[in-house]
Amino acid sequence: MADQGKEPVLHNEALEEAIKVFKGDQSNENLAKIMMQLERATVMQPAMLPKEADMQKVQSLIEKSQGGKVPVKLTGQTQPRPIILKNDKGDQFFAVFTSQSQMPADQKYPAMMFLPFKACSQMAAREELKLTGVVLNPFTDNLVIHKAALDMLNKKNGQILTEDKIARDGLSGNFYQDRQGFMEKIGKEKEGYVFDCYREAYKKEKGDQTPFPYRQEDFGVIILNISDTLHMARIGLAEGGAVKGVCLCAFCCYNPQTDEGIYYLIQRGPQKQRNRLLTVDGQGTCTDIGEAPEEGSELYELMGRVPWAEQ
Repeated sequence: MADQGKEPVLHNEALEEAIKVFKGDQSNENLAKIMMQLERATVMQPAMLPKEADMQKVQSLIEKSQGGKVPVKLTGQTQPRPIILKNDKGDQFFAVFTSQSQMPADQKYPAMMFLPFKACSQMAAREELKLTGVVLNPFTDNLVIHKAALDMLNKKNGQILTEDKIARDGLSGNFYQDRQGFMEKIGKEKEGYVFDCYREAYKKEKGDQTPFPYRQEDFGVIILNISDTLHMARIGLAEGGAVKGVCLCAFCCYNPQTDEGIYYLIQRGPQKQRNRLLTVDGQGTCTDIGEAPEEGSELYELMGRVPWAEQ
């Protein structure tokens, strides 16, 4: 909430432009730009007052707000609770607006919170709310940010398991730094190479005093040379559930003719939901691109996503 007596000023022009660009070209790169803007954005979130709120106190605050023109700080029993939207499928979302202009003039809410999007994202992650995600500007852009993407944003801004950090940053970094060398080494050494990568990265994160808890057999590697232009390495990161974290496996896709490469990551989905498919680019930007393929069909479906693959 904004401090009492201060008119909140939202500077989300870059975010709104990123949304506009994404609506015209729904690429992973454009989605990543939206997520980058959301990390530092302050947004408007509709809310309702709790039933136990002292309405006499609320009325006094409304008078101080000059009919809603000046924000006031609500605490305790008057603390607003975010409004939850539900679609015809039963999916539930928080509604978020990037500016007043994104709301219809005749649309009124009991309360409006001004807060960092990161705070909204953290609230949406609470399991008891059973949210599917957050919808940005539901009356105009109607852009859904799914819970898996919010989880990634929350972890980026909070604590992330060392194992997940290695899967997202360490392995992908090694791959993009020297794609040809990476594919040659993993092709020859297989699980031994992944084990060494994890052990080295774990030591950097935890220090020399923390024992490395995994064995080589906790990882799994499958190498497939599909064609002259598509070599793939599947890296199992949680064989038998031994390795902690939400990252289950990675797929390194490589074109030896052009040295192009793509790093895919499959992450465990929220409770009772499908796993998520992500990409990590050469700059370390991790992007949720939708539901992961069913187990057993990952290779076939990812082959179809690789732009240079021979059909």
